[in-house]
Amino acid sequence: MKTLMVDTGYARGGAAQIARTIHDALNAIPEFESRFMYGRGPMVDDGRVLRFAWQPEIYLHAFLTRTTGLQGHGSWISTKRLVRLIRKQAFCLIHLHNIHGYCLDLSIAKSLARLGIPVIWTLHDGWALTGRCAYLVECDRWKSGCGRCPDLSRYPRTYLDTSAFMWKRKKAAFTQGWNPIIVCPSQWLADQVKESYLRKSRIEVIPNAIDTETFTPRGRVAARKRLALPLKKRVVLLVAADLSDKRKGVQDFFDSLRYVKDNDLMVLTLGKRVDLTGGLSERIEVRQLGYIADRGLLAEAYSAADVFCVSSLDENFPSTVLESLACGTAVVGFRVGGIPEQVTEDCGILVEPGDVEALAAATTRLLEDSALTEKMGYRCREKALAEYSVDKLRDRYVSLYHEIAAGGR
Repeated sequence: MKTLMVDTGYARGGAAQIARTIHDALNAIPEFESRFMYGRGPMVDDGRVLRFAWQPEIYLHAFLTRTTGLQGHGSWISTKRLVRLIRKQAFCLIHLHNIHGYCLDLSIAKSLARLGIPVIWTLHDGWALTGRCAYLVECDRWKSGCGRCPDLSRYPRTYLDTSAFMWKRKKAAFTQGWNPIIVCPSQWLADQVKESYLRKSRIEVIPNAIDTETFTPRGRVAARKRLALPLKKRVVLLVAADLSDKRKGVQDFFDSLRYVKDNDLMVLTLGKRVDLTGGLSERIEVRQLGYIADRGLLAEAYSAADVFCVSSLDENFPSTVLESLACGTAVVGFRVGGIPEQVTEDCGILVEPGDVEALAAATTRLLEDSALTEKMGYRCREKALAEYSVDKLRDRYVSLYHEIAAGGR
């Protein structure tokens, strides 16, 4: 069975990471042959991987989006090239991931429909449902047509509010002519899809996965020694590619620390280094490790922490939470998106978004009760192995692929 993965990127990004995980897992099965085509990023020296987008069009597409609010316009050549490349090979199935990101036109839906090849579309965010942004946050205008966008700075950023117009364009593109099977990593996102113009599609829930061999408990003392962290301090870990992103709730996290009564507390951050200490008590040490690409070092950081905090105000099914679970580190955070499906009460504590005092109380409870965090850590690892392993992800998609190949919808 020859399959094709399509995503905006290959080297970086959460969606690309999941797409690559599926791609690699399929190629380890004799009956499958997977190819990967992506739009942005450096060239990859792999005969099974190909970049299809034309770089000048990426800039044009981004320019149009930023200045006019139009999305899915400006990548005519890149879109045509992808379709032409698909025609040259006998794919049994096309598996789309992110198709936003300035490298494909909305016409890709109609073009793929004409090929007559079954399509699976895994949604990694809410972009497919809205007239503008990729994150739903607290806005529900997408349910009825968008317009009057409350925040034009959200990705993809623009200066003009054309969300009502684009909602109609996207609805037409994604509901007429083609009929992909929609896969969501979380039940939460699946429920949102059921309230959108994609509600008539077949919708499946297949959770994302984590490499549980790389992300595994490394021993707290040993991990801290390798990262040159103090052995006696209590460490709270915060992870985000961009710590200045308001959606990640970093300010709420640091505001909550004012209510955490612990004189031996250290905050460890992973991600783009920013000034995070303004107004923070001097009793709390902040250590920023910056962006770490090495997954082994990431696992060391999770293992070194007493608690991992996910303070995001909007999320689908964050990989950072899966990484923490796999490393046996209890989680505190806000009850948003698909996070409650990941962090059950035996794996951590979730509170209502924006409630910094409740977040502080949850953090304090876990820091002060080592027996509880040890018990939760054991359950975190169990849950990761049982529900979020790469083998589990592979088997779920292989089952769906076989059903489609047999003519099932």
